[in-house]
Amino acid sequence: MTSERRKSILILSATLIFGIILGLLVPGLFYKLGRHDYGRHGRYRNGPMEQHKKDWFVSTIYRVAKPDSAQAKQIKPITHWAAQEIERIETTANHEMSVVLDSVKTQLKPILTEEQRKRLEEFESNAKSHWRGRRGHN
Repeated sequence: MTSERRKSILILSATLIFGIILGLLVPGLFYKLGRHDYGRHGRYRNGPMEQHKKDWFVSTIYRVAKPDSAQAKQIKPITHWAAQEIERIETTANHEMSVVLDSVKTQLKPILTEEQRKRLEEFESNAKSHWRGRRGHN
């Protein structure tokens, strides 16, 4: 295999990996930035994002099941427990994804040029600061 072909394969592979990373990050970033809608009338827009998700989950169960008052008393602790478990799972998954993405950055470091690494770091820094800034306003 010629060095030109090897270089082309390496560039294509790096582009593919970078595309996959962006494909994974961008939808999650938009979700974290609050670009999704929690209700037709934005009724869950006030307060921290975590509370929005819990409220959405609990209200969805109630809206779909339409329990009577006796059932609602029984359902309440179950839905609140489930909302907490979902939050715990999401936190764990976010941490694991962060570990994978750090590994990708480490593996890409010897492949990318200094300029490419700087662009990637700048993108990551901007995304994180934007996410943190928006998170405080939700």
